[in-house]
Amino acid sequence: MTQPAESLNDAMGMVSIHGRAVLVAMLDPQTDELQLMHVTVPQPALQVAKPSSDRLTVGEFFDRLGTELMTEFRMKFWKHTAVAHKIPACAAMQSQNTATARYSLPTKGLKPVLATAASSR
Repeated sequence: MTQPAESLNDAMGMVSIHGRAVLVAMLDPQTDELQLMHVTVPQPALQVAKPSSDRLTVGEFFDRLGTELMTEFRMKFWKHTAVAHKIPACAAMQSQNTATARYSLPTKGLKPVLATAASSR
């Protein structure tokens, strides 16, 4: 989970720790919508890209992905280029007006389902 004003350099430093592809999440500061991007590990098969600016923020990178959906990029401490892919928002999640309504867990009907499962044993 990242913040829009966080340095992309710092966020990708944390991504590097995992040593595998990751999902990076951020809440849009204007809309409060959950945004997700999939980041691959740096790939030796890709042409080495110019390093991203040290001043680029995660929010700015998400904005770029909003128009491109997928981009190759490289951080200065990476030998190879990686790929970031924005995961489109789910239309059902966008139908509510508040984050608490959009991201709450369903509870309606939970007890009858569990009771049915328990009684059928």
